[in-house]
Amino acid sequence: MSAPLRMQQRLANDELAISLALYQARTPDIPMMAAACGFDAINVDLEHTATSLETASMLCVAAIGSGLTPFVRVPSAEPHLLTRVLDTGAVGVIVPHISSAAAARAAVEMCRFPPLGQRSVGGTNPTTGYAPLAFSELTATIQDQTIVAAMIESVAGVDDIAAIAEVEGLDMLLLGPHDLTAEMGIYGAFEDRRFLEAATAVASAARAAGKIFGIAGIKDEGLITNFVNQGLRYISAGTDAGLFMEAATGRVRSLRGIAPTPSRP
Repeated sequence: MSAPLRMQQRLANDELAISLALYQARTPDIPMMAAACGFDAINVDLEHTATSLETASMLCVAAIGSGLTPFVRVPSAEPHLLTRVLDTGAVGVIVPHISSAAAARAAVEMCRFPPLGQRSVGGTNPTTGYAPLAFSELTATIQDQTIVAAMIESVAGVDDIAAIAEVEGLDMLLLGPHDLTAEMGIYGAFEDRRFLEAATAVASAARAAGKIFGIAGIKDEGLITNFVNQGLRYISAGTDAGLFMEAATGRVRSLRGIAPTPSRP
């Protein structure tokens, strides 16, 4: 990459980075549209969709070309998933269901080069713009730009959040409120005291460890403002499918409200 991507610039300026989650997108014009809308990043979801690795790579490359930071949310922390998405265009990887420091360390090991991890060197790739770099410069460049995010979406993850946050090589604590509140038996009750306390614990751990605090899946701007005041700097603001449904439903309802003039006397 010849210039810093939008998300990195936002974070450097202590601003909020806004990401679009891609569930249905299959063509490279979608990241370009996201950039035109003002997003700073995309995250390609491979956990809940039928999106292939090849399509994810294409979307990531298009994002880089548009100045956006591309993340891929893998279905699990399997080594072959983590390394392949990072070698084929993802700048960041989102690892779901991290519930312990041990799980966070295992994920980091697959995403970081030695001596910090065990990632294999695959050569220059889309994240380096295919620039011909010496081995030491290549690994240092990729290591520096890679963002490893752990999704905290369980009570166990919240309970061990201080230790998770201290894992070297981990960059972001990404709170998953839907799975977390579902496990708590209060699904979607984001104003509930138990959820707010959990979010505060994650925010505090992120601040103490110098990590990025992120959240996905919350629409309420009052809550978001509260979390921003606690250090929130990355938000997955919605999905392509969700935003399409919301805008399209509103448009259809608006047009249904137009009463046709009788065409016959």
